[in-house]
Amino acid sequence: MIDRSAVGISKGGVRNGSRRSMQRHLLRGSGWFGVLMALPFFIWVPAAWIGLVPSMVDVFGVVGLRVPASITIGGLLLAAIGFHDF
Repeated sequence: MIDRSAVGISKGGVRNGSRRSMQRHLLRGSGWFGVLMALPFFIWVPAAWIGLVPSMVDVFGVVGLRVPASITIGGLLLAAIGFHDF
Protein backbone atom coordinates (compact mmCIF):
# COMPACT_ATOMS: atom_id res chain seq x y z
CA MET A 1 0.00 0.00 0.00
CA ILE A 2 1.29 3.49 -0.85
CA ASP A 3 1.49 6.08 1.91
CA ARG A 4 -0.47 8.97 0.34
CA SER A 5 0.60 11.49 2.94
CA ALA A 6 4.23 10.98 1.96
CA VAL A 7 3.57 12.18 -1.59
CA GLY A 8 1.11 14.94 -0.63
CA ILE A 9 -2.04 13.31 -2.01
CA SER A 10 -5.29 13.46 -0.06
CA LYS A 11 -8.02 10.80 -0.09
CA GLY A 12 -9.72 12.47 -3.04
CA GLY A 13 -6.66 11.99 -5.22
CA VAL A 14 -5.86 15.71 -5.47
CA ARG A 15 -2.53 16.98 -4.27
CA ASN A 16 -2.83 19.03 -1.08
CA GLY A 17 -0.80 21.87 -2.57
CA SER A 18 -3.07 21.95 -5.61
CA ARG A 19 -6.21 22.13 -3.45
CA ARG A 20 -4.73 24.92 -1.35
CA SER A 21 -3.72 26.78 -4.51
CA MET A 22 -7.25 26.46 -5.87
CA GLN A 23 -8.75 27.74 -2.61
CA ARG A 24 -6.36 30.68 -2.62
CA HIS A 25 -7.27 31.39 -6.24
CA LEU A 26 -11.00 31.31 -5.45
CA LEU A 27 -10.57 33.54 -2.42
CA ARG A 28 -8.56 36.06 -4.41
CA GLY A 29 -11.19 35.97 -7.17
CA SER A 30 -13.96 36.64 -4.66
CA GLY A 31 -11.88 39.51 -3.28
CA TRP A 32 -11.62 41.10 -6.71
CA PHE A 33 -15.33 40.53 -7.28
CA GLY A 34 -16.03 42.37 -4.02
CA VAL A 35 -13.84 45.28 -5.09
CA LEU A 36 -15.62 45.46 -8.45
CA MET A 37 -18.96 45.36 -6.63
CA ALA A 38 -18.08 48.39 -4.48
CA LEU A 39 -16.12 50.36 -7.09
CA PRO A 40 -19.04 51.95 -9.00
CA PHE A 41 -20.34 53.59 -5.85
CA PHE A 42 -16.88 54.89 -4.96
CA ILE A 43 -16.67 56.45 -8.41
CA TRP A 44 -20.24 57.77 -8.28
CA VAL A 45 -19.71 59.96 -5.19
CA PRO A 46 -16.89 62.17 -6.55
CA ALA A 47 -18.56 62.25 -9.97
CA ALA A 48 -21.71 63.59 -8.29
CA TRP A 49 -19.69 66.18 -6.37
CA ILE A 50 -18.35 67.69 -9.59
CA GLY A 51 -21.75 67.46 -11.30
CA LEU A 52 -21.14 64.73 -13.89
CA VAL A 53 -23.95 62.50 -12.60
CA PRO A 54 -26.92 63.07 -10.29
CA SER A 55 -26.28 62.40 -6.62
CA MET A 56 -27.34 59.15 -5.00
CA VAL A 57 -29.92 61.01 -2.93
CA ASP A 58 -31.54 62.28 -6.14
CA VAL A 59 -31.60 58.78 -7.64
CA PHE A 60 -32.47 56.61 -4.63
CA GLY A 61 -33.92 59.10 -2.13
CA VAL A 62 -32.85 59.31 1.49
CA VAL A 63 -34.58 56.06 2.48
CA GLY A 64 -33.34 54.28 -0.63
CA LEU A 65 -29.68 54.99 0.18
CA ARG A 66 -29.71 51.67 2.00
CA VAL A 67 -29.53 49.88 -1.36
CA PRO A 68 -26.20 51.28 -2.61
CA ALA A 69 -24.82 51.31 0.93
CA SER A 70 -25.60 47.62 1.44
CA ILE A 71 -24.14 46.69 -1.96
CA THR A 72 -20.97 48.65 -1.16
CA ILE A 73 -20.61 47.17 2.32
CA GLY A 74 -21.27 43.68 0.97
CA GLY A 75 -18.57 44.17 -1.65
CA LEU A 76 -16.10 45.43 0.92
CA LEU A 77 -16.83 42.50 3.23
CA LEU A 78 -16.33 40.08 0.35
CA ALA A 79 -13.06 41.81 -0.52
CA ALA A 80 -11.94 41.57 3.10
CA ILE A 81 -12.64 37.84 3.11
CA GLY A 82 -10.94 37.33 -0.23
CA PHE A 83 -7.82 39.31 0.59
CA HIS A 84 -7.44 38.34 4.27
CA ASP A 85 -4.33 36.29 3.53
CA PHE A 86 -2.82 38.73 1.02
